[in-house]
Amino acid sequence: MAKALYFTYDGLLDPLGQSQIVPYISAISAAGHSLTIVSYEKVERSKEQIKVLERKLQNIGVNWVSLEFKSGKFWALIRLISGVFLIRKLCSHIQPDFIHLRGFVPAVIFQLSRSKVPSLYDFRGFALGEWVDIGKITSSSLLYRILNGLDKKAVKSASGLVVLEQSAKRLLKETYDVPNVPLKVIRTCTDVKRYMKRKNLDNKESSTLRFVFLGGARFPYRPDLALMLIEKLIEHGMDCNIDFINQGDRLIIEKANGLTGISKKKVRILGCEHSEIPDILATYDCGIVMVESSHWRRVCSPTKMGEYLAGGLPVISLEGIDAIDELSERTTCVATVSNEELLSHFQEGRIEQLVSFIRSKGVTQKCQILALDEFDLELAGKLYVELYSEMEARI
Repeated sequence: MAKALYFTYDGLLDPLGQSQIVPYISAISAAGHSLTIVSYEKVERSKEQIKVLERKLQNIGVNWVSLEFKSGKFWALIRLISGVFLIRKLCSHIQPDFIHLRGFVPAVIFQLSRSKVPSLYDFRGFALGEWVDIGKITSSSLLYRILNGLDKKAVKSASGLVVLEQSAKRLLKETYDVPNVPLKVIRTCTDVKRYMKRKNLDNKESSTLRFVFLGGARFPYRPDLALMLIEKLIEHGMDCNIDFINQGDRLIIEKANGLTGISKKKVRILGCEHSEIPDILATYDCGIVMVESSHWRRVCSPTKMGEYLAGGLPVISLEGIDAIDELSERTTCVATVSNEELLSHFQEGRIEQLVSFIRSKGVTQKCQILALDEFDLELAGKLYVELYSEMEARI
């Protein structure tokens, strides 16, 4: 069995860490592979939270080393330096068969550490291109050229690669010098069985439609477009409301709502623990995904898709994300709307079409079957275990 060092910039105590990383490393460990995890944990996390998770990981044979995550440009530099020294130290001390790099920042830190260990680059998304899109960095800057060079080196020197969607695989090969190594497509998945609590929506013609917007509301996410959708439904006589399940972007959501004519009673901003999401989603009728597309972002795999579908919720999404557009074409569980129609007006019959989609017969079961077939964590876990075995055989 392989001995691996797993390096993630996301905290294991973050919602993403709880829903994605911990289940994946649990599956990999259960298959007999030896893991040491390095993650950045926000300073707000309590010692008790860390101890509880540490015990949980120890019980499944996983070692965990955490670094502090503090916000700010100065602390970003400190995170980078501390990561470089720790990864170099652990690669020398543990001597892993390979290092699993979950995302762009760990890949950059590993390259800067100059450690001579084979790497599995879990590419996730085209982070540097997305940073340019949101104005975090400019493509003409020296920093961009340095980071781009390190990223390309990380891909070219990888002993294994993971991307989120088939379209991302194509774009990766168009953009980088991709080596002839194991390359898996492992989309963002969820623990489907925890969500199978939804009652059917049939025969609810007179009820209020309850929409939910789960997760981040900062750009490239577009809560303003979600609110425009609700406003148009209300203007056409539909009784509906929307809840934002969000813990950090209240002001952004409130500002967006202030630009609409929707009553404040129709919009709520709620916080919850990740463990509560399956029960909460069971109270809604439709999930909303509004992600601004771009050349790099169109190949992303939004986490909330699997969660909505597992909860039996049909999904209305902004078009322009390849995987979602494809689902809207071949299933009756996903519908897309364009930026243009949200910003201007819906064609005649469009509202009725969307409402019929949400209330279609058997929609709950169809969504849950789709989630089980294509978004189940067990499927992703098996693919990671396969990849670890392939890596072990080649190294």
